[in-house]
Amino acid sequence: MQILVVGLGAMGSALVKRLEPNYDFTIIDPFKENCLESVDALPVGYFPDIVLITIKPQTLAEILPAYAKFSSALFISIAAGVTCKRYQELLGDVRLSRVMPNLAVQVGESASAYVLNENCTEADDTLVNQLFSQVGILKKLNDERLFDAVTALSGSGPAYVYYLCEALSDAAQHLGLDAEFADEFSRQTIIGAAATLKELPDSAAQLRANVTSKGGTTQAALNVLMVGDALKILFSKALTAARNRCQYLARKL
Repeated sequence: MQILVVGLGAMGSALVKRLEPNYDFTIIDPFKENCLESVDALPVGYFPDIVLITIKPQTLAEILPAYAKFSSALFISIAAGVTCKRYQELLGDVRLSRVMPNLAVQVGESASAYVLNENCTEADDTLVNQLFSQVGILKKLNDERLFDAVTALSGSGPAYVYYLCEALSDAAQHLGLDAEFADEFSRQTIIGAAATLKELPDSAAQLRANVTSKGGTTQAALNVLMVGDALKILFSKALTAARNRCQYLARKL
């Protein structure tokens, strides 16, 4: 199967690295070594089965129309905020899937959601599943309007967890632990908690209850974190801000 990758940023690089053993990739990126500079550099007669779009949304209008000639390919985009309708304006009446993975594709633990436009077939659906189930979990959305919410949750979500790790490490250092120790133990605490979320059947709320003894140390900390549902309210505001930003950027494209 021939896959043409347009752009090789952090996400595109991660996807190619994870999938490369099983597929034949051709990559176009004028700013990367060992990549073609433009669509004009492709061999005569080259027609990919898939065109994977990983360039920044702001550059799509300038770059993408040149790829309309590959109308027989399935186009897959991981660009945030760009609607199927906008792709049709740039490419014509093509088969298109929008997929929102996150940076955890680097370790095969992404949470990815996808939609298909009305031109896609069952075979296209199967193909998207075949590709992205190799880098984590994959869920189909039946309403494209929910895509911005997914971007706010899982697309941006790793950054929230990294910030939590920073905050834990800083707090531990304030209690006297040295920076190296605090960082290592903050990382491993999050890694261990994430592993239990993946491997155990209990809900997050139940897992929290399992490690919270009445009147104990964990309860003392949670009494601070959970007062007035302040943390839940803060995350609600954060995800709403991310979702709104997606919608704003989409209007600019």
